[in-house]
Amino acid sequence: MSRENEAVWKALSDPVRRSILDLLRTGPQTTGALSAQFDQTRFGVMKHLKVLEAARLVLVERRGRERWNFLNAVALRQATDRWLTPFQDAWAHRLARLEQHLERGTGGMTTATGLGLDVRMEVRIAAGKARVFEALTREIGAWWVHPYRQAGPDSRLRLEPAIGEAMIETGPGGHEVIWGYVEEIRVPDLLYLSGRFAVVNAIAGRVHLDLSEDGGETILRVSHTAIGNIDDGMRANFTEGWRDLLDVRLRAHLRGVGGRP
Repeated sequence: MSRENEAVWKALSDPVRRSILDLLRTGPQTTGALSAQFDQTRFGVMKHLKVLEAARLVLVERRGRERWNFLNAVALRQATDRWLTPFQDAWAHRLARLEQHLERGTGGMTTATGLGLDVRMEVRIAAGKARVFEALTREIGAWWVHPYRQAGPDSRLRLEPAIGEAMIETGPGGHEVIWGYVEEIRVPDLLYLSGRFAVVNAIAGRVHLDLSEDGGETILRVSHTAIGNIDDGMRANFTEGWRDLLDVRLRAHLRGVGGRP
């Protein structure tokens, strides 16, 4: 077992830490808001958060005097992948989705709260920053494939790494879609785009991609925020979609085995 996976299982061994992750499944929370939901001191909850952060199960962003905590689903998925065959993994995912549907009830009603959509994720990739950045931009069409296309499986997707350039998809029959525009770039460290990014009912959105190197590998951090009438089901779909795109398809592309899992 790798040290990273060992840290994940150690973090999950405590019931309080598991409860914290359950609370973060519905969206990011401040440390103060989390502490108020436990029968222990704020310092005690912060100690648990430090363990979760060290295991990369929780990502932290400071906004002024507040500390916001985000669930990082990629780390948990990576820890469990080695125990599941692809067939078992597919069925585990389907059964989990069924359980979530039944827990919500059959009425199909969901609620939208807070910002609308706020997904944070961190992926470690065995490649240099420049190589990953090239894959995120000029090579995006090779791994950002169906079902993550808006103009059909036969469309073309392109993104030039330059300010003001559009991430644009061109499909058959003259169907074209702009996912977003490059609003800030520093090759090969960051790429920030603004646009709807296929979020239905979004009136504004941003996707931030930050890259850093650690021991010859690249740590890719993604932040996707959107404002609009966005329900819980869509939030769950985008969280899983980003995990699949970056942790599975981008990684496969960089290994030279194509953009499909």
